[in-house]
Order: sequence, then structure tokens, then C-alpha cells
Amino acid sequence: MINSIHAEGVSELKETILIVDDEHGIVDMMCAYFSPQYEVLTAYSGEEALQKVEKQPDLILLDINMPGINGLTVCQTIREHIACPILFLTARIESADKINGFKQGPMTIS
Repeated sequence: MINSIHAEGVSELKETILIVDDEHGIVDMMCAYFSPQYEVLTAYSGEEALQKVEKQPDLILLDINMPGINGLTVCQTIREHIACPILFLTARIESADKINGFKQGPMTIS
């Protein structure tokens, strides 16, 4: 969690969200939505996400379909280090894809 200072000088903890997607427009939209209430970290690839996870986010929004390291592999690697909630962002609708996602240990939405 990140400290922020209100105008009155009172310190408040902001929870941190890591948004991971290779589509910049999606990341920008979600960042604009969440940034007033949360500290937002962004990553545009699986590799970059694995670096940013060192900052211990409170929640991760993770795209599955990315070039290079895909979201499922990123999730599996993250789970070796931290246990924060992970929500998959995906257009996949097949039952097999959902089952594979649940096997990685995140909470999923479709």
C-alpha cells in the first residue's frame, strides 16, 4: 500500500492495482478509471508484469492473450511469490479455458 497525503495533512493508505494488458488503450482506460481511488501500476507484457509484481500489488488485473509470456504463465509465476487476488481479463469463453484459468489459482471473470 502507498501513503498519500490529504490537504488536511492526514495520511491515508491507497491500495495498489497492477493492470497487465498488451493493448495500450485498454490499460489507459482502466488506469483512468482506477487511478482516482488506487495507486495504479501498469505493464504491457508478461515480462514487464513479473518485474512490477515486486512492488507487491493488492490486486492484479491480468490479460490472458499476450505475446511472449501469456497471462496463465504470468499468473503461475506470480503465485510463487505473492498471494494477492488476480482477475483474468479475457475474451475467451470456452469451458476448457475457464478450467485452465481456475487451475492457476486466480479469481476469474469473463
